[in-house]
Amino acid sequence: MKHFKAIAAMSQNRVIGAGGKIPWHLPDDFRWFKKMTMGNVIVMGRKTFENLGQPLSNRTNMVLTRHPQRLIRGHPEIFGQYHEWRGGRYLKRAYQFHFTKLGEKQETEILIFNSLNRLNPDEFPNDIFICGGAEIYAQALPRCSDLYLTVVQREVEGDAFFPPFENRFELAGETGGTPEFKILHYRHKSLKE
Repeated sequence: MKHFKAIAAMSQNRVIGAGGKIPWHLPDDFRWFKKMTMGNVIVMGRKTFENLGQPLSNRTNMVLTRHPQRLIRGHPEIFGQYHEWRGGRYLKRAYQFHFTKLGEKQETEILIFNSLNRLNPDEFPNDIFICGGAEIYAQALPRCSDLYLTVVQREVEGDAFFPPFENRFELAGETGGTPEFKILHYRHKSLKE
């Protein structure tokens, strides 16, 4: 049975966002995020998707929103470049919308869901990374086997915070970092060998 994985970056005071933006610029961490998620599935909430301004390339972008039609109609600059279709590999339910960009060598897809509870990681051949925002992390962490957490070595002002996870996860190791941040890998306690 497959599980979700979470990938996040937070400051020492748990901030993950400020006014819809990431309150730091760490190119090395962005490169690491890209390396981990490339070719996989990323799950994000509507606000995170809108703040990105476009889907992340060479990944399946899954957007969770209670109002999918409003999201689609509100962003013709994004969805106008994509072809909408229903059916196909992963689409077994009517509440999903599927957009794909035609003619690209590497596929970038957008799938829109209205509930995290209806996503089954076993239906996908690749890893599924939960990547924000705060509400989506809070819903998904109980279902995640792994948490890859970049801890930015400073406190920052913000309005979005990473939810408590320490009671469910234990540190498996440090996977990298720089003087500005460290990347920690946590495993869900229920999956201890």
